[in-house]
Amino acid sequence: MLKRYKRRIMKGVKFGFLVILLFFAREVFSQETIKVMHYNLLYYGKLTDWCTTTNNNIDAKNQYLKTIIQHVKPDIFSVNEMDGEASYPVSDDAQYLLDHALNADGVDYYRKTAFPEAYLANAIFYNSNKLVLKESHPISFYVSGNIKVFNAYKFYFNADDLEVTQDTAFLYCVVAHLKAGNSDTDRLQRNFESGLIMDYFESIGEQGSYLLMGDFNVYTPTEDCFQNFINPDNSLYTFYDPANQLGEWSANYDYRFHHTQSTHSNGECHSGGGMDDRFDFILASDYVMSGTGHYRYIPDSYKAVGQDGSGYNQSLNTTSNTVVPNTVAQALYNMSDHLPVYMELEVDQNLGEPLSVIDIELNQTKGFIQNPVYNNLSISVQSNIQDDVELKIHSLDGKLQFEKSVGLNKGQNNYDFSVEQLISGLYIVSMHSKGKIIFSEKMIKK
Repeated sequence: MLKRYKRRIMKGVKFGFLVILLFFAREVFSQETIKVMHYNLLYYGKLTDWCTTTNNNIDAKNQYLKTIIQHVKPDIFSVNEMDGEASYPVSDDAQYLLDHALNADGVDYYRKTAFPEAYLANAIFYNSNKLVLKESHPISFYVSGNIKVFNAYKFYFNADDLEVTQDTAFLYCVVAHLKAGNSDTDRLQRNFESGLIMDYFESIGEQGSYLLMGDFNVYTPTEDCFQNFINPDNSLYTFYDPANQLGEWSANYDYRFHHTQSTHSNGECHSGGGMDDRFDFILASDYVMSGTGHYRYIPDSYKAVGQDGSGYNQSLNTTSNTVVPNTVAQALYNMSDHLPVYMELEVDQNLGEPLSVIDIELNQTKGFIQNPVYNNLSISVQSNIQDDVELKIHSLDGKLQFEKSVGLNKGQNNYDFSVEQLISGLYIVSMHSKGKIIFSEKMIKK
């Protein structure tokens, strides 16, 4: 009897301990969710002989896209196939999409990222209340004499204690559209393009929270270009399929819930053939999958939006769709021949106050430090504002080691300060305007 009573007590203790562990685990990752969606927009604003103002009208597309966006509410919205040449009928396609499909019906927090001129551009639109764009990098190369660009963006989370902790949650996103086609030449080109992407991630120099999204046009995960992502030479930069659906997915009924192309059985602007290919992906680094670097993939959140598995090798089901309202399914069918892919991330930081337009301008300031630093600290700052600012240096324990008021002008600013008094080690250099951090960088003092 006594033994049985002791066992009950021990079970109660174990259960209580498990509840406590689950509580703390939830506290670590319960602050905020980042919704990520990638979408091939199908010649948004780009007129061709087969995609015209009649069968791919930009204003009609905005209405379809608005329906989809208001259903999904993504915080990061990456796109392929947007006119990047300011050609007729709209001179600034990204702004047009922003104004008519995203910041509509009372929404005003989406912002667009910049992108170099290209025949078909990739870009990201983002929720500026949750994320701040720190910097962007084009990955440019030439194909048959024409420039092609992939786009790399570095964001950080708008945390409520960012100014105090200096603990910036960086998230890197690369948007790519790999060569279409299934010939040997097409596969060789995709292999080359994926190599450039992996070169970019390796150039960062350390593991991190990385997302790689786009229309990869791959028919099998054994293709060299996809192997470059999931089985790279440098395993530190391995990418993972959050859906965990690696297999011979092309024209395979078993993968019907993950096929993203084509929403149409036949079409003029839209490709035909029905839903039987998995071309569109969001891949994630180990840091994201494990939650090592502030962001963690929420299990089972990955999906192809609107794909209920009922339209294998046929058009998307728009009349009895079981995963989205039929109005959304119809918008997906009309908008593109691809389906968007979607996933969610948890962030281990609390959200700060929504950013104003002034906040966004301040956060577009970029600073560069030439490391390592010896007796003098040289900083180059590119700014969109003119203001009196505070430059501060903190040690890693959060103690202020140096502070100086300086003038900041629009354009390029160069500063030199003596830091001879600082001992060797790692520091955080930050610049503050109107109580906000407008940039922060690591400084290695020798």
